[in-house]
Amino acid sequence: MKESILIKIMRYFFSIRGVLDEHNLREVNKVATNAFMFLWIYTPVANGALLMASDKFLTHTTLIWSLFVNLIIAWGGVSLYVTRKISKLKLNYREVSVEEYPKAVHQAIIHGAWFGIVYGTFCYFMMARIEGLFSLFTILFTLFIVVMGWTSDTQKEIGHIVKVE
Repeated sequence: MKESILIKIMRYFFSIRGVLDEHNLREVNKVATNAFMFLWIYTPVANGALLMASDKFLTHTTLIWSLFVNLIIAWGGVSLYVTRKISKLKLNYREVSVEEYPKAVHQAIIHGAWFGIVYGTFCYFMMARIEGLFSLFTILFTLFIVVMGWTSDTQKEIGHIVKVE
């Protein structure tokens, strides 16, 4: 059975390594539907709250922070939800032989590096709007986020590699 592009994207971003038979595909679709419904409800509520706010409250900085918080909730919260559900289904476990284990660890490190870089870049541009492009705080915060994203994602990926003989 040929997988759709959306399933391939979900496989990559949420580290789905297991076989997607009919039951698992149904469960992944249910998780994706729940995530979509949360976003579908959250978006008008968050935007409505912002539209009802007083004009004195709506400064440029407030709008940037609102955008930042909404992205963290929408992107981070939904990603965390989907990742936890995929983990409960044990679809992110990767079975490798003892000989393939070093290559699997190397791939986990590369995946973690990409995650850290993408997340750090996102945080850099958000903080640069508030603190300035070349602010020491922005640069240090970005480096912190890159390292934390890299190490946490790599640790999670390596923890889901199972050696089989």
